[in-house]
Amino acid sequence: MAEIVNMPRLSDTMEEGVVAAWLKKVGDKVEEGDILAEIETDKATMEFESFQNGTLLHIGVQEGETAPVDQLLCIIGEEGEDISSLLEGDSSSEASEETKVDADSKEEASSEDKEESSASSDIPDGVVIVNMPRLSDTMEEGTVASWLKQEGDTV
Repeated sequence: MAEIVNMPRLSDTMEEGVVAAWLKKVGDKVEEGDILAEIETDKATMEFESFQNGTLLHIGVQEGETAPVDQLLCIIGEEGEDISSLLEGDSSSEASEETKVDADSKEEASSEDKEESSASSDIPDGVVIVNMPRLSDTMEEGTVASWLKQEGDTV
């Protein structure tokens, strides 16, 4: 089934991105981890990799064009697959995708709530736990290169 790939948010401050270059073209086979495009953000030019396997069926933002975060960037699916309903904005496919995302978000939120409630009894009032952020879709762990604040500093 074809999947819509939206303009990613590559930094916390990114509102829109410019496709500097496409490294794949329509009809090319794509594997998870392949670099699809180079995207310019407000801070840097970054490589954007695929998280799907399939064929690049449609490019929604051409080289040099600017697009807001979450706008259709491209579509990846099976070779020859009909994507007209995705291009027309078929509300049923969008609704099912939104439902899936909402369910995933609720699942994550409920697990976070459970963690917070179990930990909240041990943590003094006014203390907030800050977890390691996921800075990319493939990030599983991170290393703190340096701390810019010391214990006791006002944040």
